[in-house]
Amino acid sequence: MISFEPLLSAIFPKNCGCCGDSFKEGLSNVLCRPCFDSIQPYGDPVCRHCGIPLPAGAFEDAAQVRCRDCGDGPYFLDKVRAFGPYAGALRISHHAFKFEGMESLKGDIAAKMVQAAPPDFWEGVEALAPVPLSPERERERGYNPALLLAQELSLKVGIPLRRLLFKGRSTKPQMSLSRKERLQNPRGAYQRARGEPSLQSVLLVDDVFTTGATLEECAKVLKKGGAGWVGALVFGRTPHHTV
Repeated sequence: MISFEPLLSAIFPKNCGCCGDSFKEGLSNVLCRPCFDSIQPYGDPVCRHCGIPLPAGAFEDAAQVRCRDCGDGPYFLDKVRAFGPYAGALRISHHAFKFEGMESLKGDIAAKMVQAAPPDFWEGVEALAPVPLSPERERERGYNPALLLAQELSLKVGIPLRRLLFKGRSTKPQMSLSRKERLQNPRGAYQRARGEPSLQSVLLVDDVFTTGATLEECAKVLKKGGAGWVGALVFGRTPHHTV
């Protein structure tokens, strides 16, 4: 059988968006495998509310292990883990997955997310709940990135996926808003899905944590619906200075 790979590679060369080198094996045509594999997960300790890493040993005796920005609460989210900083190869792979229609990256990204969570993070979790898009936004994009990641995570860790929430109204894209506007934008947009049970321990799944406003709103809805513990797992954490 004639292989057209050499011809296709010559016409459409794959150049890594991170290191710039040409490659044959990698994530679609955006990243070489070494650059993607080089993304390392945050190590403990991390802020329990936003997942950003903290100085080693700085919070050993603290009642709440939180960063300076998150402070001492109160919050609806009980615990958050993020794989790593939203920069470099992580940002490139996420952008391709979410904004350039490269759904096939879901498995690679979900595998990284599993690395972010220590074994005890999954203990007692009854369901993975993806953060929903509004019906209009999902039709426009063609898929919900958070749902795809939750499906992959469910297969990898053996915890069922439940679509416990739905988004009742469209909101402005968070990335286009100021921090103050981002904190207000999701309020009242999410509701519990009809017919879904009230679970005690739920893990929300999303792609990126920026201000945390969307995840907090989702956690609030779940807590008011009877959940006792709500955590979140995300791929990227936007650095404090950019939010």
